[in-house]
Amino acid sequence: MPEVYVAPKPPQSRAKITPPEPIQTKKEQEGPWWKDLIQQVLKDAGEKSRKAVMGAYCVYPEGMKFINQQQDEEIVLLLRAHPITNVGWILVTLGMVLLPSFLLTTGMFTGVPGKFLFVGQLVWYVMTVVYAFEKFLFWYYSVFIVTNERLVDIDFTNLLWRDITYANLNHIEEPRSVTGGFIRSLLQYGNVWITTASEEPTVEATRVPYPDKVVDIISRLSEELEKRRERGE
Repeated sequence: MPEVYVAPKPPQSRAKITPPEPIQTKKEQEGPWWKDLIQQVLKDAGEKSRKAVMGAYCVYPEGMKFINQQQDEEIVLLLRAHPITNVGWILVTLGMVLLPSFLLTTGMFTGVPGKFLFVGQLVWYVMTVVYAFEKFLFWYYSVFIVTNERLVDIDFTNLLWRDITYANLNHIEEPRSVTGGFIRSLLQYGNVWITTASEEPTVEATRVPYPDKVVDIISRLSEELEKRRERGE
């Protein structure tokens, strides 16, 4: 009889055993508690995530960070002085730009060589640019930040100096807003004064938009954190 050739069976591949997925608790599925707290506070205050007044009033901004921000800390409000407060230095800058041309039309520098006039104008315009740039940085980087844990007041003095003040929301005693004058009432901006029990007795946000809303949000955050502390959470 002819030999029967039986082809060897290919080795069976072992079934891959996938480890069971870790069971998430209800809290992990819902996310960090402070996100729910922020959403609830903003909803009660009639606010939502937005940027208004040319970036001077930012509610729950995404992707923004600040120096010494903690891992579980979220920015609820980021405030700057109202853009109308920049009108003064903008007018001064325009005056500085037009001043050399005006002085030349008067004939005061008729006897001055052209090279000296050119150098003098160049130095003047450089000083003008530096002045305007520093004023803009002062407005842009002087911010008042409200997080889910504390208040952060950053005062940008110049390119080499800044002052940062922190105050925990648990230490807040009396937040209040001050709005006075026709322009401030029309454009809805003013000062926010917050009395605390920390080393800095008062934290202030000056000339910020919607001061009443700012005080309302800060008060609600402080109350919610106090309730959690009393419940031992």
